[in-house]
Amino acid sequence: MKRLLSIFILLITITACKDNKIEQGEIEYKITYPYNSNVTGVMQMMLPKEMNVKFKDTKMIATVKRGKMFTTQIVSDEATQELEMRLYFGSDVIKTFLTPEDVDLFLETQPQYELSKPTKADSLVGCSTFKYTVDCKADTIPPFDSYFTEDLTCQNAAWFTAYNGAKGMPLVYLIDRFGIIMKVEATKFTPKEITEKDFEPTKKYETVSFKKYDKKLNDLFKIMTE
Repeated sequence: MKRLLSIFILLITITACKDNKIEQGEIEYKITYPYNSNVTGVMQMMLPKEMNVKFKDTKMIATVKRGKMFTTQIVSDEATQELEMRLYFGSDVIKTFLTPEDVDLFLETQPQYELSKPTKADSLVGCSTFKYTVDCKADTIPPFDSYFTEDLTCQNAAWFTAYNGAKGMPLVYLIDRFGIIMKVEATKFTPKEITEKDFEPTKKYETVSFKKYDKKLNDLFKIMTE
């Protein structure tokens, strides 16, 4: 009887460990442009080089900045499918809340990726990872590998992107928007307390439609790539 009780306790412990996810923290990423040979001179000075992601439970905020020139943020919650985008660039201080129809429209503007079945890969920034081989037949770049971690409570962080269907939080992946392909790679992960204040805007944003917001962001990238 004692042996059966010990086995039962062991099984409960193992199950608890499997379900134990890191609930909050911060991930730092570097951004490079290996597929854009024209990223030189002024363009190189303007395009972002870093991204920061903070998450708590199923909610996350991704921030991309380039000095004091501009800041973009995406606030998402995979549990409620809520999505907010913010842009600060010169006199444009705007934000938009995407409806389900807007999310569909946003997805239509992104590449159509085919993801392989995930395979276990080496750990990155202290997190275990799974590798997806990604193929975009309509694109000129060859298939590439993306890495996701399932160690965090965000299990569908890419639900509004071309990676929808990949499980976990992306650690190495590509962002293909407005003719620019950014390679995003995690460089540091810090488990830490994240509060609701971390998701709140630090500026007074004007709320606009998604179409207006997307056009402004497109115009920004045009300026940076001309």
